[in-house]
Amino acid sequence: MDETNSTFSARRPSTPFQHVSALEVFLPGISRMLGGLSTVLAGDLNMFAYIACALGIIGFVQTYINRLLRMLKSHFAMTIYLSQMDEASEMLFAWLKRRGLEGSAGACSVSVLKKGHHGDVSKNCGKKALEYKPWRTSFTFWYNGSLISYKTLHVDKGADRGTEEQTTLSCLGWSNKILKQLMQECRSEYLEQIRGKTSIFENSSSSFKKLKDKDARPLSTVILDHERKQQFLGDIQGFLSEETRLWYAQRALPYRRGYLLYGPPGTGKSSLSFAIAGELDLDVYVINVPDISNSTLKNLFESLPDTCIVLLEDIDAVGVSRTSDPETIEDGAPARVGRRGRGLVTLSGLLNTLDGVTSQDGRIVVMTTNHRENLDEALIRPGRVDMQIELPVADCRVIADLFSFLLGPANRDGGSQDGRVDSKEQDAMGAKAAKFASMVPPATFSQAEIISFLLMHKNDADAALAQCEEWVDRRKEEKRLAAERKELKGKLSNS
Repeated sequence: MDETNSTFSARRPSTPFQHVSALEVFLPGISRMLGGLSTVLAGDLNMFAYIACALGIIGFVQTYINRLLRMLKSHFAMTIYLSQMDEASEMLFAWLKRRGLEGSAGACSVSVLKKGHHGDVSKNCGKKALEYKPWRTSFTFWYNGSLISYKTLHVDKGADRGTEEQTTLSCLGWSNKILKQLMQECRSEYLEQIRGKTSIFENSSSSFKKLKDKDARPLSTVILDHERKQQFLGDIQGFLSEETRLWYAQRALPYRRGYLLYGPPGTGKSSLSFAIAGELDLDVYVINVPDISNSTLKNLFESLPDTCIVLLEDIDAVGVSRTSDPETIEDGAPARVGRRGRGLVTLSGLLNTLDGVTSQDGRIVVMTTNHRENLDEALIRPGRVDMQIELPVADCRVIADLFSFLLGPANRDGGSQDGRVDSKEQDAMGAKAAKFASMVPPATFSQAEIISFLLMHKNDADAALAQCEEWVDRRKEEKRLAAERKELKGKLSNS
């Protein structure tokens, strides 16, 4: 029996793995690996078999563990989702940052902190302070006795929209009450943080992203004709009243309002819009219409909050210039794109968006333009634009008010110690303002031009008076040369 086994063993054919000396030259160590593999193939199931079985069992068990965890999470854990583009995400991050929890993340993104974003930058932070935010990571923290899981992830929104960062908050339990309580606390602290500020949003792709929070500008600092300011403010205040809202609802009318501010450059159109927003504690949503398409514009209007100001600046540059027959727009004919248009928005697309039934109630559209004459009448007809306000260049009264506001003692050094301005000093400043107004020709210079000159003499009213005449002559000559160049350019383009 032993001889038979010996003979059988002696006749066993050699495996191909025994002839590897040549391969060993080019692949050092391969003979050892193939030797182990030949042992397994020869039937000697030892260590390799145990390792393979162990790995198989681990993989098998892990699959069911993952299924169990997903089932537990879906049935016994509550989760809320926050889009990075939504303001709620900023509320949460401000809450985490105030408690130093953002440093708990294993991975962070770093960026230069901008003033007015997540609160003002502290003077102690120095120039170009850095901000760290959790990025594609997760961590946990305790809130009111509950363990909260924070996680960031990127979600594919499609080929045309790219990816979007989302944040999830999860906790064990059968109710999301604790998560709602957390977000309500985030909201309350956030509103307190931005109290007295105007939040400005700007379109980014097909949604809005907060640009910054800026101190609300008092309406008194916008030096314009008083009647025009009060007309604008009073109409919006009346529109936002609860009685007006109910009046619109009872008559099934779209609850929205449109305004057109027009006038030469530098007359305060944008400044007035932001000051009105600060006066009424409204957020401003700025839409760069020339850079978007009709569908994107529609999506942006549909995502607006209930009550806000939508600012469409330089609407004449969008491609909505006057057509030869405004009625063609009303009849549904294709809209003509203006010669100055740079973007993809058409006039018909803009009109459909303004009239859309899906637009949010309470939204206030403010359009500005330097050239009202270039606008199509279909765009500014009643129903789309309910009030048109012209902001002309400075007259004598506005010129004097600008001088007193910028160079007056109350604005320069705070006046007297008890907070009141000395009557004699006030009378003297009034006389200087009147003299300045007599030296500057009315209806010639914009408010921005006059402010620019006065800022060069912000601490010396007498110096402003002494150099006023020279400045007026120089600016007149510059305007004359600019007009000649424009006329020559027009002749060359027409030839």
